[in-house]
Amino acid sequence: MSVDTPVEVGFAEFIARLMSEVFDAVITSQVDQEQRYAMMHVAASLSAAEYRNQYISDDDVDAELRRLFPPRSVDNEHPHMIWEKSPYTPAKGEREEDPPVFATIGVTLDKRDIAEVDGGLGLGAGAVQKIIEAVAMTLAEGQLALSRQLVGRGLPRVVVDAGKINGKLTFNLTTNSSTPEPVASTPRAAAVLSRLDIPQASIFSLPKARILPNVKLMVKQADATSPQSSQVKANVYGEVEITFKTVT
Repeated sequence: MSVDTPVEVGFAEFIARLMSEVFDAVITSQVDQEQRYAMMHVAASLSAAEYRNQYISDDDVDAELRRLFPPRSVDNEHPHMIWEKSPYTPAKGEREEDPPVFATIGVTLDKRDIAEVDGGLGLGAGAVQKIIEAVAMTLAEGQLALSRQLVGRGLPRVVVDAGKINGKLTFNLTTNSSTPEPVASTPRAAAVLSRLDIPQASIFSLPKARILPNVKLMVKQADATSPQSSQVKANVYGEVEITFKTVT
């Protein structure tokens, strides 16, 4: 079994990577929101028939049929009452329609939609398709009206304007025997300093005792539960707090 091991990196590299990933997360979130807004605007501009074809799936229709026309107590084979050759009783006098298609979704079935089944009446293929299409269109019209209402009100946006990152780290000072090369100023900076008659060392360099040129601060994620924690050599255990603000 592989165990993830914390990686030791320079403190400056750690801060740079941390802020880079926070920036990527903020940008990705904004792009995702804009894409969703565009999709909702497109959906709100569709007709009910177009919305039904693009966004109403067979599973959505089947779930609505189960809600509107639950199966009979004696029927354990079908999830609802709308299937070909399903028993059907038309309304006549005081006798109510069963299943109640017209009362539920406003669809009227005629003689061409009814089939003879075992000496009785049942739903024909045309009746089943008519009911399915009516249910799908009802779903489409309801969802389309909701989409248009949301777009008309104005869609909310989530913006990360500020935040804080806390992290527990181990700090370790490492030494490098090699002597670092002095950092030379750019020609433009040198030209400016020469015109101002200011020594370059007074601005672009500090005493070596303060810079510690051969010492580098390394950090690693502090994890007391990891199997390698007992072997970690650290000068300091501490916590870093970084506060950021988004500026656009």
